[in-house]
Amino acid sequence: MTRDTFFEVPRTFAQTSEGRVDLPMFFYHVGVRHLNYWVDYERVQPLLSGTGLMPCRFFNHKALVSLIFFDYRDVSIPAYQEVTITVVVWPMALKDPGVYLPVFLKRKGESWGNVGGYVLDMPVTIPEARAAGREIWGYPKFETSIPFRLTGKSFAFEVKDPDRDCPILTVEGMMGPGIRTRSTDLVTFSNLNDRIVRTIVDVDAPMDLCLSRGARLSVGPSNHGMAAHVRDLGLETIQPFLIMSSDSMRTRLNQGVAIAPWKTPTLPYPPQGKRGVS
Repeated sequence: MTRDTFFEVPRTFAQTSEGRVDLPMFFYHVGVRHLNYWVDYERVQPLLSGTGLMPCRFFNHKALVSLIFFDYRDVSIPAYQEVTITVVVWPMALKDPGVYLPVFLKRKGESWGNVGGYVLDMPVTIPEARAAGREIWGYPKFETSIPFRLTGKSFAFEVKDPDRDCPILTVEGMMGPGIRTRSTDLVTFSNLNDRIVRTIVDVDAPMDLCLSRGARLSVGPSNHGMAAHVRDLGLETIQPFLIMSSDSMRTRLNQGVAIAPWKTPTLPYPPQGKRGVS
């Protein structure tokens, strides 16, 4: 029998305003629904102003935007849920790769080069995840409630406005025909301490690649910044072209590496909690 060594890696730690976080963070059991959209390039580019990152312009002259729900069921911090809006980008301080799709055929994140995802929004349900994301990686996290349902091929999730009794967004959908494959790693770019930071997320999971059966996304009456991003991107008016799904994902979230100097813009959401800036 082959020994499972996925979590047998050296670890360090970081101290956040909500306590110690061991690095890499280990995610032992994760459910994910990953909705991919082609969005007009002109809608996406202004949302990256000041980040030092540019959206990748694909063969169809559009940008690739993902709306992703994560159910982190067993984690090295307390269990929580998360939703992200992510844009595939390249750093302006580095060379534009020019051709992007072949990157996603590469299993290991080290091989992705100058392509990765930039997170526009990252609501989470616990303070430990909010503080770690903001302080260690520079992710735009805020804390709120994320009700959800995963039942076979159907799914639903909602992001609540943390300041009002209304939803930011609500998503329901069904996964259609698809194929099963192995996951690839994930790569993100973020802004932290006047640097652009590249982070590799090592992923191990069987992944179903499915067509969408009428996914429905609606924006609530919220005036939250995440609601504005959904409206600016026009996600209510388009269908995802591909849904990626797994209920047995494992990941290692590594500490990021600074790859280029760039003045860090202010995170879009104010700190929350009582233990300090996060």
